[in-house]
Amino acid sequence: MVLTRAAALMLGDGATHVQIGFNPKTGAIGLKSAVKGARGSYRLREQRNSVSRLVDGKRVFAHHGLTVDKARSFDAQDFGDGVVGFVLEAVKETAPAEAPAKAKAKTRKK
Repeated sequence: MVLTRAAALMLGDGATHVQIGFNPKTGAIGLKSAVKGARGSYRLREQRNSVSRLVDGKRVFAHHGLTVDKARSFDAQDFGDGVVGFVLEAVKETAPAEAPAKAKAKTRKK
């Protein structure tokens, strides 16, 4: 994920790491500033020749079964309590292979 300078500043001056969350009911992705070494934190990297920041969200997207077919731009929102993020639109959601609902469906076959 690429965060504009403005979005990175919303996380707090000097933020170097973030924690990422997902709300499946609203489709919101939230990022919150975290200290280095905090559980589940991701490094907020500088982008070469730019004031934007990068954070690798692949694991979070994969964990929640989210895929984005092409690069998209979303408006950054302040969700309060230091959480900055965006709401996904037109994103495909696929159930992870180990989803409980899928496992139950397979066990009911006779």
